[in-house]
Formats: sequence, structure tokens, C-alpha cells
Amino acid sequence: MRAFIQRPQSVFLRRALFQVHLWLGISFGFYFFIVAVTGAALVFRIEMQRALHPGLFTPSAPGPIADPLTILERVRVAYPGGRLSGIDAPTMARPTYLAYVSSGDDFATILIDPVTANVLGELPDRSFVRTLQDLHFDLLGGRTGRIVNGVGSALLLMMCLTGLVIWWQGAGTWRRGLTVDFGRHWKRVIWDLHSTVGVWSVLLVAMWAVTGVSFAFPSQFRAAVNRISPLTVSRTPQSSQPVPGAAPASWRDLLSRARGDVPNQFVARVVLPSSDTAAFLVMFSPATPTPVGARLTSVYLDRFTGARLQEPREARSAGDVVMDWVGPLHFGTFGGVAIRVAWFALGLTPPTLFVTGFLMWWTRVVRRSGSGSSR
Repeated sequence: MRAFIQRPQSVFLRRALFQVHLWLGISFGFYFFIVAVTGAALVFRIEMQRALHPGLFTPSAPGPIADPLTILERVRVAYPGGRLSGIDAPTMARPTYLAYVSSGDDFATILIDPVTANVLGELPDRSFVRTLQDLHFDLLGGRTGRIVNGVGSALLLMMCLTGLVIWWQGAGTWRRGLTVDFGRHWKRVIWDLHSTVGVWSVLLVAMWAVTGVSFAFPSQFRAAVNRISPLTVSRTPQSSQPVPGAAPASWRDLLSRARGDVPNQFVARVVLPSSDTAAFLVMFSPATPTPVGARLTSVYLDRFTGARLQEPREARSAGDVVMDWVGPLHFGTFGGVAIRVAWFALGLTPPTLFVTGFLMWWTRVVRRSGSGSSR
């Protein structure tokens, strides 16, 4: 350990980890490049959808936002044979209402004018943004692609750990690894860029790697977190058993009851019951349009009696907090535009590391080997 702290280049383990880091980067660097670039682009998924399908995201005229009840009724009339799952009110990033309707194996994402409540159309099943999503999450390969992505995320985490060991230059010189001296030879600048960008971003890239593993292997990840900090079993409130011949409460009555419980907030989402015992859920936002990443207040109602159902209140563990933050941290949805811009820029870190690492390998190994063999 003392030798590593003072003269890390002389330690065999460090040299071995350098080879692991090098060949992982050469072998899988292009894969890391593609996943990182697509992930960075998807930070602005809604903006891309708005640019590609302006007719679905453009209100017909300015005016007050239509009541959620009107939206629910309009979608039900427009899709009489489908099952409406719920609606989302306009957000700061999406100015139209969003609704979800399923019919058999078909699932439609529907956009509705926020002022006139007219159905504007459906998001196409095949589009540039959808392909980008499938490439990022599943490598265009369905479940198999997602498993491959999970393994790739584990390899990216290994790159972070080995890179951190390699970055350490010794107790007397480690500060030089935190900056780039652009006045030196271009090859040294590339080395400094690779080292500096890597060390400053290592925690963030490691976070993306760990959360990427969680998406590919959710049950295993949840079990691992549970071993460290037991997770709270979440119990969604349920409606009472239906009385034969009794009709469920109307959407109007249920929305009115929910608003009475949260009088100073705005309906951000309505989730309709998926079964006879499921609850009617209304989620409220403190502002309208709904701010990106806003914390919503949930009101569960008995679909038959309209009574508010109480959510079980249990002490939350550290593991619960970890699971809550997996998605927001990976996608940058826990803040406003500034966080999304930062996540986009920082998401280009792995491509930067791949390009600088590849240039170092090419100039130091491939070109040197080629020049030697031509003599």
C-alpha cells in the first residue's frame, strides 16, 4: 500500500489494472459511446417529440386549461372500445394533455388540446425518438438487449474503478491529475483530458452504471438493496368490495371529492382503477402547468363510496430512499431545465473518454507498432 501511495507506477496490481482498463475501453468503448450519446439525447425527449410532431404538442389557441373531467370524457368518447388508464395534465415541457388507452395488446399514447379538449392524435409507434429509446435501453434487441445493457453497465462500473486506481499518480503529484495544461504537446493534452475528465466525472458515471444495472436486473438489484437496508413493502390502498348491482361513483364526484381534500393545488394526473378493487387516484401539483420533477400529492379514493383511502404510513428505510432516487438520478428528472442541461452535457463524458482513450492507444501502440514493422 505504501508503494502504491508513493510510487504507484511500480506496483504490479496497478499495471495489471491498467491493462484491464485499456482493453475494456478498446473492446467496449464504442458501445459505451452509443449508449451515452443516446442517453444524453433522451434528456430532451419531449423537446424532440415536439419538434418532430408539432401538431400533437401545439395548443390551438391560448386560453384556460380544460378541466380534467372534460378530457376524460372526450377521450372515452373518442375511444369507445379501449380502456382508458388515465391522463396527465400539461407540464412545463409538454403543453398538451396526455392520455393512455389500451385495447388488447395495443397501447396508444394520445395528446389532447389543453384548451378545446379536442383529441390531437396519437404518438406513432415507430419514430426517431422511439428508436432512440429502444437503442438506449434495449440495444434494439428487446429483453436480450436489456440484459446485454446490464452487463455493459457492470463493465462501465469496472472501468470507473480501474480508472480511479490508474489516475492516482502518487502522493506528491496527484494534484496534476486534476487540471489540463493546454500549453504542452497535443499528445500530453489528450492524456490530461482523459485523466482529468475521468476523475471529475467518475462518481456520476458510476451512478449511471449502477442505475443501468438496476434497470436490466430490477429484482436482483432490489434484493441486493434489501439485504443492506430492508425495503418497506408498499401497499396500495384498495377499494371496498363491489356491491352486486351497485354502480361505481362518477368521475365527477370522485374528482370533486379529491379536490376538496387538496383545495389549493392543481390536478396533475388521474389514474383510473384497473380492477374492481383498485382505487381511483388523483395526483396534485402545487403549480400549473406541472413543473418538471415536481413532488405530487396523491389522493386515493374508494371507487364505489368515494371515501378517501389512507395510505399505510410506515417508517422509510435508507433502501427505500435509494430505490426512489434510481430513476430521477439516471434521467435527471429531479430538477428543472438546469439539471437537464447539466445531465445532457455530463452524459457526453463517456464519449469524450472513449475518444481520448482511443487516440492515446492509437498513437502510443498502433502507430508505434506500425512504424516499427515497416523498417
